[in-house]
Amino acid sequence: MSDTKRAPAFQFYPADFIADTTDMTAEEVGGYIRLLCHQWLTGSIPNDNERVARIAGLMGVPSVCYCITKFVLCDDGTLRNSRLEQVRADQEAFRAKKTAAGLNGSTKRWSKCQTDSTTIVDPSLCHSTPIVLPLANTIANDSSLSLSSIKNTEVLKSPRVRFQKPTVDELTAEALKIGLSETEVDKFYNYYESVGWKVGRNSMKSWPHSMRGWLSRIESTAGSAALKSNKEIDWRDSL
Repeated sequence: MSDTKRAPAFQFYPADFIADTTDMTAEEVGGYIRLLCHQWLTGSIPNDNERVARIAGLMGVPSVCYCITKFVLCDDGTLRNSRLEQVRADQEAFRAKKTAAGLNGSTKRWSKCQTDSTTIVDPSLCHSTPIVLPLANTIANDSSLSLSSIKNTEVLKSPRVRFQKPTVDELTAEALKIGLSETEVDKFYNYYESVGWKVGRNSMKSWPHSMRGWLSRIESTAGSAALKSNKEIDWRDSL
């Protein structure tokens, strides 16, 4: 039996319980449940028919004896229900697994805090809200820090690439690559030049992708027109 603090509740499996008590009276079922609860709270039930009868609330000796058959005699001289102890073992294993996972997570978070050069974190609070101090206070309190070491540990952010308006030659070369006509290149350039090279309200990010979208819309429009034309011809032929 584990010495750790016992859980206040255990899993109840109705199908197994019904199968295990199908030939018991209502009084015996109630006594059986009380005995299971007593075992869960204290770890076992005594190997004493009179005391078991009082715990179960059963008066008849046959009923007490029948309930006791649901328990096995252990090495320490007490009685235990094997299935209930298996449930207890499963609970303890699950809690141990969760505790280990929590400790590993705290270690990873603390390691991440240590590598952050812009903050000083209280280790005892690393799993909750970190205490952040300005870098100026850090430098004042630690003479071993220098501006060069701080610069070397700063996290560099990737520079943001600004959109550059394409030239006519670039547009023509891309159009040849994707199969866009020269007339549509002029339309594409004039349209986006008039709206300030924006897509909706946002600035354009990639003009090659916008040109491919332009071509897709042209092909979609042409396909719809051809389909409509075919339908008209079929309608006239049916007259």
